[in-house]
Amino acid sequence: MNEKNILYDYLKDKPSFLRYQDEVTLIHLINNLSIEWIELNQSEFIQALRVLSSSHTEGNGFLEQKEEDDVLFENFCQKLIEINKITGISTLVYIDDLLPKSLGLNEFREQFKN
Repeated sequence: MNEKNILYDYLKDKPSFLRYQDEVTLIHLINNLSIEWIELNQSEFIQALRVLSSSHTEGNGFLEQKEEDDVLFENFCQKLIEINKITGISTLVYIDDLLPKSLGLNEFREQFKN
């Protein structure tokens, strides 16, 4: 993959709504990006966040999220907060679509435990 277009290269052959495992892979890719890369490739970064957000909510990826994956999403949302603080890039708008608590995942899962 081309380092310059790493997110674009990953997403270019994917459907509009990512499979859940592809969402997880995208989060790992974003987590490994430097702040400098994010600042230099802001539009590519934001587009990847849009795809992730819509896949996770409208594409129902959150329904496949396992409890053990919650920490991945929680840490990712924390990273988005840090990116916003450091760069001023508008990342906070994506948090409610990704944060397990905001999505009510615990309540949703409780319905199926009984």
